[in-house]
Amino acid sequence: MKKNILILLVYLALAIVISPIRALGNIGVKLASLIGFVLFYLLTTVLIKRYTGKISAPAILFMGLLGISLVNLPFHMIHFSETLGTLLEYIIHLSAVIAGYYYVMIKNLNYKIVYNVVWIVIVLIASFYVNDLIFKTIFN
Repeated sequence: MKKNILILLVYLALAIVISPIRALGNIGVKLASLIGFVLFYLLTTVLIKRYTGKISAPAILFMGLLGISLVNLPFHMIHFSETLGTLLEYIIHLSAVIAGYYYVMIKNLNYKIVYNVVWIVIVLIASFYVNDLIFKTIFN
């Protein structure tokens, strides 16, 4: 139980550390999305591999999603229209934890490479293209 709380706190701390990057405006949200995706993805894969047999992978997945959501979800619920510009970043961070979880489950090296390439393309398109569409819609 102590390890679960520690894992939750690590995800919570990382979400808090990444959040000031958003202050740079539109480029900050893009950077926070990309940096957050990489860090949450790596953190999830490392934790699952490190704690195999001690903590179940679904528990780590749940703690990761909960840790990120404890910081972001209340703000998005209370100030939905004001935080619409960072909603995609929150979704990308959640998807990083899910992607990291499934990456560990893949056993074939070729599939892992393809999996990573697909996620890189998805995150780049979401961070740069879709995020710009959201900003244009909100601020025009």
